[in-house]
Amino acid sequence: MSSKSAIVTGGTRGIGFGISEQLAQDGYNLILGFNANEEAAQEAKTRLESSYGIKVYTIKGDVASPSTIDQFFQCLEQNFAGKLTALVHNAGLWVDGTTEADSSEAKEAAQIPHQVLADGTFSTFVQYDYYQNVYPKCFISCVEKALNYMEDGNGYIVAISAVGCNLLQKPMLGYDMQGSAKAAMEHLTRYYAKKLTSRKITVNAVIPGLTKTEAWEFLTDKYGGMESEVMQKRIANTPMQRWLLPTEIGKVVAFLCSPKAALITGVALPVDGGLHLF
Repeated sequence: MSSKSAIVTGGTRGIGFGISEQLAQDGYNLILGFNANEEAAQEAKTRLESSYGIKVYTIKGDVASPSTIDQFFQCLEQNFAGKLTALVHNAGLWVDGTTEADSSEAKEAAQIPHQVLADGTFSTFVQYDYYQNVYPKCFISCVEKALNYMEDGNGYIVAISAVGCNLLQKPMLGYDMQGSAKAAMEHLTRYYAKKLTSRKITVNAVIPGLTKTEAWEFLTDKYGGMESEVMQKRIANTPMQRWLLPTEIGKVVAFLCSPKAALITGVALPVDGGLHLF
């Protein structure tokens, strides 16, 4: 069995699965987090193990909960001798964007159904606290624990951010609370990158563009779907004029989690077909 292991939060679907698949192709054994969809998690585990001959464990739970994070590292100790090579924080959701506020997934993730307003939306302060827990607070918790299991010179940390969360692009209206949380997470990658240079552990962020996933299918449903005239026009107006694939994000993350990227640290890298240029 390979000696390389990775934790990928939100690693069983969408961009997360694209990342998991590329890490598996590079020989990583995996611990994958998921929130609610057990069928998708089992399918991901079966596919990865049968295709790449690696070992996969799945952890169900809300990444905003400390107990879920503890489970990742308990699994690491029990199954991979407490040795971690890479940590990728990809988990998250956009309530009322990629997920309905009253959906079981959103309720289970946030664990605050009583704080959803009568019209089905979250109040601003509830949103702020929720996204801070899911992104920067979870990132801090995961990184601080992961560092206890990483060898000097053989550790890689990657955070998955989003469009419009830093000065590379104009802010996305309607993405204020989520964007603020991911912006904080991007800042933390720079902080940890500088802090960990002495240990030769790299820390970077990847910023995906418009990527063909279930989340985007939900988001574009109001326009008639991903192939609707509205979305086709939007894609045509992006520099590379096409959707990204989850595996294309995964290949970049896998590169950052390899010795080939040993001198790349503290970077927020857009993988967006040039979208950040506009």
